[in-house]
Amino acid sequence: MIVTRRLQEDEFKACFAEPMTNVTAAAEAAVDIWPYVEALDLDEIGLPYLNDVHYVYRDAQNRFDQVLIGTGRFNALLVIVVDLGRRTVFGHFLLDLNKEYGVSGGHLRSV
Repeated sequence: MIVTRRLQEDEFKACFAEPMTNVTAAAEAAVDIWPYVEALDLDEIGLPYLNDVHYVYRDAQNRFDQVLIGTGRFNALLVIVVDLGRRTVFGHFLLDLNKEYGVSGGHLRSV
């Protein structure tokens, strides 16, 4: 059984070290995230469904990859945080762009 861990906002923000680098095109998966993703309860998270990986960002200290997965909710991304040193999934966070950046309908396309 895969144990999932919903990160609190402060835990998620601790996984950032500026500048974050978009490594989508070059990143090699440190771990297969899909068994973790499949173990998530989407109803509990508040998501109708998931799409594909949109981006992968790496922090400046090469500690974490943040895998951004599109969702069925407007302007919301499911972020899977991968601990590169341990080669494990650290946890997940629902990034609501409307809340985080004050974005409202029409400014960003559905992700």
